[in-house]
Amino acid sequence: MAFRVMVACTATAFVGFSGVAPVARADSAPSSFTNSPMVASGRTPSGVTVTVRKEMIGTARVTSAESSSANPAAPDDEYLIPANTKTSAGFVDLYEDFEAEDGEWSDVALLTFTFSRPVRDPRLHVFGTGGSSGESRKRRDDYWPAVELVGGVPARPTFSWAAGFPGYRVTRGAITPERVYPARSTTCGVVYTCGTAKVNGTVRAFTIKLKAHDVRKGRGASMSQLWAAFKLSLAEDVSDAPASYGVASHAITDSHLGWSVSDDHTDAVSMTPRALPLDTGDDAMEAGEERSMLSGRRCRISVPVTAGSSSRVAGWIDFDRDGRFDADERASTLVGEGAEDAELTWPLPESLPAGPVWMRLRMVARAEPVDSPTGWADSGEVEDHQIEFVE
Repeated sequence: MAFRVMVACTATAFVGFSGVAPVARADSAPSSFTNSPMVASGRTPSGVTVTVRKEMIGTARVTSAESSSANPAAPDDEYLIPANTKTSAGFVDLYEDFEAEDGEWSDVALLTFTFSRPVRDPRLHVFGTGGSSGESRKRRDDYWPAVELVGGVPARPTFSWAAGFPGYRVTRGAITPERVYPARSTTCGVVYTCGTAKVNGTVRAFTIKLKAHDVRKGRGASMSQLWAAFKLSLAEDVSDAPASYGVASHAITDSHLGWSVSDDHTDAVSMTPRALPLDTGDDAMEAGEERSMLSGRRCRISVPVTAGSSSRVAGWIDFDRDGRFDADERASTLVGEGAEDAELTWPLPESLPAGPVWMRLRMVARAEPVDSPTGWADSGEVEDHQIEFVE
């Protein structure tokens, strides 16, 4: 059967996620964190790792460094978004002996979060952060916390409010109490702060400063004290082809397909890749565009990309229309930092009836082969499209 030189791409685009990733894999990966007085290390399900280095200010010291394990059964938290954020792993520190004076702010520690790849708009989840020490209402100090955003790589990002923080305000540069006062009891919004702030921008690292405001009762307590608890979640991009093709999910980073990428599944974090049932605005193959060419027994497709770093682009076309992407239906190429398009070439099967077929595109920020059409990736994006071979 002869085909026209051009292969028309239909408008049926299916979702893609931009993220920074290791080689894609089909299995799920648990969220985890380890913690010590000076360093905490974590891993997201997508494979992005984060290292948190702690620098004490003045006489402050960490007297307790605990990990908060991933717990799929953890209840939803009304102050966090996604509400099930506590299912993921995090860390909890107790800072003591920092210099404190009644009615004054004290600097406690600098925490620098560094990611294995640049990530876009990470969410910082703050829960149960604050302090209260002493034996009675006549001999007690409450320490109202503040979180200042003081640095970042490649540039200092900004905060924006996402959820929670009753009794506190979130500005571009800080999370601070609306007012401090002698509290009869403590909870989220009274001394302690709980909520989610988005760290706006594509960052490799960001630094926060922990501060404490001392409200003293009576003679006060003998020791200054501040608990600080954090979790992180990343923006995610997912696939949306029919279920038989399997699920792919990417953490959104500085490289992606097309000219933009959107955040999927903003309502829940997950320990396993998730798909979407509908197109969410993928733009690597736009409606009516004819980006593909037949040359002899080969099909060549030019895919627009935004490469923040050197990346690999892989694609699968379900030529035999059996509802899955097979290894012999894969094409792959490398693109350099700053690239704007990627050329993918497939050998054509002997028999190729006219009509629509599913195609999956995946982009990851590293050079190793992308062998699997499914699973997590810690960078890039995934897009599913229907393309049509025209006689």
